[in-house]
Amino acid sequence: MSISSFMKGHVSEIKNIISDLPTDFSSHDFIEKFSKKYESEYIDMLVLYKGREAFKTVHAQIAKQLSSDMKTYGIAKSKKGSSEHVFGDTDMVQWWEKI
Repeated sequence: MSISSFMKGHVSEIKNIISDLPTDFSSHDFIEKFSKKYESEYIDMLVLYKGREAFKTVHAQIAKQLSSDMKTYGIAKSKKGSSEHVFGDTDMVQWWEKI
């Protein structure tokens, strides 16, 4: 199952994740909550891209899906800004705001 189809199949749960985040949140903030809620599925997603920058690839696809379905999720792009990722480094990522 693709990341896109997984997220499209779990819209209400993803909206719940978003509702638990602050008004302004980063893609990393969302991914942290998403990966906790769907740990097993998230690991499966990473395994699909093993050896091909799995974290970066999966995280980019999750952010892309948020962007594709902003209206569905009740969010809008805010800014590009720095955010700490799972390995403790800082990247420039999309920030979102609830609408």
